[in-house]
Amino acid sequence: MDNVDYDQLADDYGWLVGGAAIAVYVAIAVIFLIAYIRIIQKAGYSGWWILVAVVPILNVVMFLVFAFSRWPVLRERDGLRAGQVYPR
Repeated sequence: MDNVDYDQLADDYGWLVGGAAIAVYVAIAVIFLIAYIRIIQKAGYSGWWILVAVVPILNVVMFLVFAFSRWPVLRERDGLRAGQVYPR
């Protein structure tokens, strides 16, 4: 039977597993970041508002403002339905 030193094996290849886990985490974070930006843009706001999400406490305020305010895209829709010209 082979004598395999599992501690040495973990030391030799542990960085590879850790690096793969970090790469997967970064890929998932980028996908979610892009999705959040698209949602904010569809609501009629600038995608740069996503930067507020990384500031503690302010991100909760941003969430509440977006949840309870009248979105620009809805104001535009209502204006167009009423026959008004909506300025861009």
